[in-house]
Amino acid sequence: MKKVKFAFWIVVFGFVGLVIFQNKEFFMTESCLTLDLGFDYYATPLLANAILFVAFFLAGIIISYFFSLFKHFKDGKIIKALKAKEASLVDAVSSLEKQLSTRKGSADPLPAASVEAEPVDEAAQMK
Repeated sequence: MKKVKFAFWIVVFGFVGLVIFQNKEFFMTESCLTLDLGFDYYATPLLANAILFVAFFLAGIIISYFFSLFKHFKDGKIIKALKAKEASLVDAVSSLEKQLSTRKGSADPLPAASVEAEPVDEAAQMK
């Protein structure tokens, strides 16, 4: 499975590289990113489109990382609560097993029921 994943990512990066190589003129064109809020105006200096693509890609990765980080903390709390519940249940089971073993030890053993040696012979005598 590792080899398949590795081959898959090589193919994906190969296609991305092919798209970038074939559109080199677009990615190297310089453009300006502007932000007009009404009360303030900001414009970046001229940057290559490739730099803008990389910047927004990294911003997306960072945002998704923080969202998954919050989920990870939430899952950690749930796991901690479930482990505490498991420990309490294990303690309850062990205490019940101790009670059962003390009751078995203190109770008088029941006499074993007598089993007749040959029930077929008794059935034959009844006829």
